[in-house]
Amino acid sequence: MIIKRFVVVWLFMLLTLLIVSCQPTSNTALKPSKLFYIHDSHNVLLNATSWSIFTYALELYEDSNDQSILSSIRGSQVVVLTHIGDTNEINSTEIFNQWGIGKNDMGILIILSFNKQGDAFVFNHITFEIGQQMSHYLSAFEANQLISDYFNDPLIPAYDYDARLMNLFYAVLSFIYLHVYDYDAYNHNSYMEAYYNIQYEYIDQIPTYTIYDDLLSSYWFWIIVGFIILFGGSVFRFMPLLFSSSSKAFKGGGGKSIGYWFRR
Repeated sequence: MIIKRFVVVWLFMLLTLLIVSCQPTSNTALKPSKLFYIHDSHNVLLNATSWSIFTYALELYEDSNDQSILSSIRGSQVVVLTHIGDTNEINSTEIFNQWGIGKNDMGILIILSFNKQGDAFVFNHITFEIGQQMSHYLSAFEANQLISDYFNDPLIPAYDYDARLMNLFYAVLSFIYLHVYDYDAYNHNSYMEAYYNIQYEYIDQIPTYTIYDDLLSSYWFWIIVGFIILFGGSVFRFMPLLFSSSSKAFKGGGGKSIGYWFRR
């Protein structure tokens, strides 16, 4: 009985090591957020802004995976990232590819860079990266025009970066729905009106990764678990840990960028 248990545990640990060894290594410490579509670790954005981006970016991904859509262009994903500090500290193409934004390379990454002065965040640059397949529909020239028309909309106060971002975000979604998936209409104005109605409301806490998520993703953790079980320990003592990290994390569709980006 002991020998059988020993063999089972070691087979389990060997399988774990094989799986881990097949995983691609990461060249950056920046990981996607648990919501994936919005990464705002410094809380630069309003709570309603983050939830609005997540909600409608996820809706786009689900809509664009409809079976009626040509399979080669399904799975559009738009991800928004905020960054504090020197814009040159981050590589947008590396982030795009490691996060796998967009199925079928139908992804867009928007990075808003800020400098911090005291307790205030001062806008610096916006970086716009377009996936390889998406670039056949949305060019850098067109994306640049969207920024001019919507992010720099003179009707929105210059200090209101949340509203400026949402104005651009909905414009990008509108472009995708209308020009990629041939929707008949996308009422940009109605989405902005709905956003303004909740802009300063607290929707809900933004979920974040915890130490337990990192622990469960470590193969050393599972090796230790294997040894504990081997020497008579119970797997049930780990159940609270498993449940504490059971909330769903969203992820990319495996998309790539060839480095098609610009900065303003």
